[in-house]
Formats: sequence, structure tokens, C-alpha cells
Amino acid sequence: MTIALGACNEPVFYMISVEPPITDPLIGGSPTNFVVYKDKVYVASGRNIYSYDGTSCEKIPLQPGGRILQLAATDSYLYALCFPNSGNTNLKRFSAAGNWEDVTGDTGGYNMLQSVYAANDKVFIGAEKNGSFIILYMTDNDGAYSPLTPGSTTDTPEYMFCGLAYDSQYYYLCTRSNKFFLTPITGGPVTAKSKMKDDDPEKDDDVKFTGIINLGNNTILAISRNGNLYNVNSGLDITRLENISIGNNRYSTGALAVWRDETGTPKLLLAGRQDSLVYTVDSGYTYGYMELELDSGGIKAGMNFTEPGKADISSVADNERYISTIGKYPLNHIFQMTADIDPNMTLFASTQKNGVWSYRVRDSIPQWNAEE
Repeated sequence: MTIALGACNEPVFYMISVEPPITDPLIGGSPTNFVVYKDKVYVASGRNIYSYDGTSCEKIPLQPGGRILQLAATDSYLYALCFPNSGNTNLKRFSAAGNWEDVTGDTGGYNMLQSVYAANDKVFIGAEKNGSFIILYMTDNDGAYSPLTPGSTTDTPEYMFCGLAYDSQYYYLCTRSNKFFLTPITGGPVTAKSKMKDDDPEKDDDVKFTGIINLGNNTILAISRNGNLYNVNSGLDITRLENISIGNNRYSTGALAVWRDETGTPKLLLAGRQDSLVYTVDSGYTYGYMELELDSGGIKAGMNFTEPGKADISSVADNERYISTIGKYPLNHIFQMTADIDPNMTLFASTQKNGVWSYRVRDSIPQWNAEE
């Protein structure tokens, strides 16, 4: 008896054939976000911070101490949110003078620092105390905490501070709830606004934001846990962009990045994707990120998220090779190098537990793999 093997198996064998051997990452574990400081890019994993100058990556000589949870940078300082061997988290900063110093000040008892973001010369810190939350801020000159909320507003965060974007007028602070905070760059009162289900205050909230980004033209977009995009304007109107979503019961990790072509023109919004919690015939084992095409006005009309390599404009050359590599891994952060540091504008990603990856030519083939 002859058993015929159906042609439906061919894509599976092709996927296996294009899957490269996964290299051992130079930076393993669960890396942090990437930041630019003094003409280098920095990322951390575990207890170590690494710098990248466009050609080589190395561990910096002096470490802040403790497990590093997140990085931030201004023109003057590199900041590291650290979890020491004992006690609460603490924030340290490294100056051009070549040493780490503790950031101090009255946190009002909110001593469990959870997140840190920086823009211009200001640093914003998310903190928690007994299940309640606050956002602290400081400037490079102050070097000490002050409360952003509560105090300057009666509306307080309900969950962790998870993202920062800014334009020419405002800082936009995103929390892992349905709530945003807006504060003028020049100083002034803090404004808060919530996004309710269908904008109906009588209905339960179903929006949980995970990240926020400026596309580069003062278009501020936020993404929710269920993968929907929202426009956030300076009046704090939060409007869902209809028919644009990661979709298919998959979720946003909160990782957002703008991908630029060789001329530096923004071409794609990249959004980290988590696998479905409910499996169907077309879901399962898909992580990585999705792409959304941009133009000079922001999101290109009629576009929706697609997998890398499926559209004419993409950050990768081959969809199957993408699926068989970084498409298998959940991503916490995505970062494209600036041309002044790396002329190739290499795309990097921090995976949740498989180290730092990069998209570059290996064995004569452009491909995602662990950065060596």
C-alpha cells in the first residue's frame, strides 16, 4: 500500500529549512530596554550594563550594584533602576565624571520603585506602596524626588507607570490601566483622563494600556493590552483607531518602536506581540512583533498590522525566516540604532528570557538571531 504525503506538509519542511542555528547571546537572560547616552547605546541584563558603540558591545567597567530592572538617560546622566541584595529598589545615576550616585529624596513612603523613564532633562519614576501607586519626577539639577501625583492632581495612578512620550508641549505618562497623565514641558498642573469602554462611563473599563510612543511627527499613539491603537492628543482626547489591531486574540507586550529606512524616514510602527491565551486552528506559538506602515501623516490610510516580511515595506526580507527565529519569542523591547552610532541602523530586541537579539547579515543572509 502506498501512502501519499499531502502537499500541505511542504511549508513545514520549508520553515525548518530556513531556521538558522540559534547562537549563544552575548547578553543573555531577560534584558532591559535600550537607551542612548553620550554617543553609545546601553542595555542591561541581570547585574550588568553593556554599551554598544556601533561596532562592538562590552560590559561597562563600573556597575551600579544589584539586579538592574530598567535604564533611562538624559544628556547628563545614565539612570539605572536597581534591586539590591536586600531592601527596596533604588535609583542610581552615572555621570560623565565616572561614578554612580544614589538618587535620594522623600518618596512619601512609596519606596518600591517600579519603572523609570526620561525625556529632555526630566526623569519620571513609577513607585508603589501597599498596593497604591504614585509617579515621582526629578530634573538633572534637582537630583531628588518630588511627587507628580497625587498632590498636583486629585486623580492618582491605579497601576504601574509603564510608558512616556512627549511632543513640543507636553509629557504623556501612560499607566497599566485605562489612565493617562499629561504635564506641560514648561511646568504647570497635571491633567488626568481615563478611557472607558465605548466612552460610556456607565460601562466597565475594558482598556488596559501597555505602551505609548511618538511617531516622530507629534503623533502620540498608545496601545492597549488587547492590541488596539489609540490616538492621544494634547487635549487628552483618547480615540481608538478603528480597524487597526494586532488581533486574532493576541496581546500587546507594550514594546513599541519606529523603524526607519536608510534615509532616516519613518516607515513602520513595530509592536511586540504575545501569543494567544486561547488556541485556535490559526493561533499558537506566534510572538515576535507586528508591523504597521507609516507615511508623513502618521499611519498610512487603510493599513493594518501585518507580520514582518509579508508587505512590500518591511523590517525583514523573509517572513518564514522571521517566523522560525524571533517570531518564536516574546519581546519586552525593540530598538533601532541611530545612524550616527551605527550606519547600518541595526534593529535590536530584548526578549523576555532569551537575551538580546539583532537583525543583521549572518552567513550572507539577513536574519534575526541572538547578538553575539
